[in-house]
Amino acid sequence: METKKFFQDKQRSANGQITLKVFIIGAIAIALLIPKFMILGLIHERQITAETTQKDVMQNWSLPQTVRGPVLSIPYTERYLNKAGEEIQEEIRTCYFLPETLNIESTVSPEKRKRSIYETVVFTSDIKITGRFEMPDFETLKISPKDVLWDKAKILLSVSDLRGINDNISLLWNGKSFPFLPGMENLLVGQNGISLPLPLLPDDDFQGTFQINLNLKGSESLNFAPLGETTEVTMQSEWNDPGFEGNFLPAEYTIDKNGFKARWKILNFNRNYPQEWKNDEYRVTGSDFGVKLVTMADHYQKSSRSAKYAILVILFTFLAFFLNEVITKQKVHPFQYILVGFSILIFYLLLLSVSEQLGFNLAYLISASAVVIMVFAYSRTFLKKWIHSAIQTLILTFSFGFIFVLMQLESYALLAGSIGLFCVLGLTMFFTRKIKWYND
Repeated sequence: METKKFFQDKQRSANGQITLKVFIIGAIAIALLIPKFMILGLIHERQITAETTQKDVMQNWSLPQTVRGPVLSIPYTERYLNKAGEEIQEEIRTCYFLPETLNIESTVSPEKRKRSIYETVVFTSDIKITGRFEMPDFETLKISPKDVLWDKAKILLSVSDLRGINDNISLLWNGKSFPFLPGMENLLVGQNGISLPLPLLPDDDFQGTFQINLNLKGSESLNFAPLGETTEVTMQSEWNDPGFEGNFLPAEYTIDKNGFKARWKILNFNRNYPQEWKNDEYRVTGSDFGVKLVTMADHYQKSSRSAKYAILVILFTFLAFFLNEVITKQKVHPFQYILVGFSILIFYLLLLSVSEQLGFNLAYLISASAVVIMVFAYSRTFLKKWIHSAIQTLILTFSFGFIFVLMQLESYALLAGSIGLFCVLGLTMFFTRKIKWYND
């Protein structure tokens, strides 16, 4: 009877030790969240530093570019009448006319500029703008032709950052060349730009074709406005990670390892302003579209995303060591759990620092390999059989590999992650189904 009681007490003590060990392992995992958040803060700090450096480079080179135009701006005299129908005041107003057709051909040549360890993408572009203006229809706007001030008419071309203009710009109008002048004061078209005062022309000679050649440098993005009754834009570049942005997506595009080609076709029905208006009834600044030269997910974003999964890697590894304890009856000290947990956190510091030099994928391979080898060598000092150490490090390798796959999937990361965790939980249940946690 006493012998039976002795074994029962011993079994209860063993069960209590297992329960206590589970709480200790959980407490260690929770405590490791503190350095994890510190690592996330460091990643964010490095990312802000990189973005600040990139903005400095862009500021010195040229900012993102948006080109709008050409727009024909024609002042006219507007007369106010009193109740008796007598003229009492005159005021100079402005009416605007957009081209009937607008065709833009652009070639974007990206360049990578480095400052310290940070890289910024800038570009130079060759832009050819062609189209046709028809004779302005003043009757539609209820403007008398005698009130039109042709001698003050201008052609406006908005360029968001004038520092990006590399060469003199001229307007080829019906075969004749007219040089643009700096400056454009018209917020309906854009904040910055150039303009061309028109000579006084007979009404029947105004309509015609035009061509503008721009050698423009900028950074990050290049956008245009669909000002033609029919607007067609083609763009090509060696950059193979384009981000199409703005109000319109390309009608067709191709992307391969050699770069991208895109074509837009936009009608005047697709935007919210007409071909002609007067005063400030409309503005063309809200219909831009174009391409952003982006890196789909830079190493800071990926490092931050992978660090958010750190607790999963830690739990997988701790679970493997704990199950090894239960199955082999070989105890692992809490301090050894702590060292293994810190080795996993060191992985994310290695990933951050190495990726700044070599890129994310190679940095991930180097950092994961270093930590896996270190954990294997360390586990050999307290696990009796090498096969047990190999199993633990294989589980750690699987964890790192699983997270890396999630980083690549992006759009399907949540789906793949959910299925993966479900499978891991199912396998854990399967392999522990025969363990008798209580031997009463």
